[in-house]
Amino acid sequence: MSNYLKSLNKLPKNDLIDKVLLEAKELKTPIISDEGIMFLIQVIKIAKVKKVLEIGSAIGYSAIMMALNTNAEITTIEKDELSYDRAIKNVSNGNLSSRIKLIKADALEVELEEMFDLIFIDAAKGQYLKFLERFKPNLNDGGIVICDNLLFHGLVSDKEQIESKRLKGLVNKIDDFNHKLIEHPDFDSFIYEIGDGLSMSIKKG
Repeated sequence: MSNYLKSLNKLPKNDLIDKVLLEAKELKTPIISDEGIMFLIQVIKIAKVKKVLEIGSAIGYSAIMMALNTNAEITTIEKDELSYDRAIKNVSNGNLSSRIKLIKADALEVELEEMFDLIFIDAAKGQYLKFLERFKPNLNDGGIVICDNLLFHGLVSDKEQIESKRLKGLVNKIDDFNHKLIEHPDFDSFIYEIGDGLSMSIKKG
């Protein structure tokens, strides 16, 4: 079934996207799945999102895809210097600097006064709850939070196969976040089996 759907659902691409995808592959930089980015783009369009905050730019792929396929303006935060530099280059190559604002910083140390319609979290998996709480005040009532990698390669639902103590600790943190997200009093949330596991949370208010 997945092959059938992949044959029908075409990811919108151009030369820039092809180059960024190749760069991600060569650098072994994790990026959001095709299903995940299309879900994100569709949500932005349906909800008529104007301003997006992304936690975790990596090399700029998801921010570029959002900018190319929606009318939203994106602010994206990246801690790693090499990834940030590559994201700057890729955004510049796409002439998207007026639509995508990149911030090099630890997201947990960033102070933002700006308000957003959607927050996309795709950074350090063990810090998701801290990211959510830190930027919750910057999300408009009725705004959306989307988190990626909540199934973490299927390991969250199959912890018994994990031998590495460090990996098991990370997976336990993701599992703990999933439960806290679903039970969070300030959000209506649902976790979808899309890509590596995507959640969508709507801020109450």
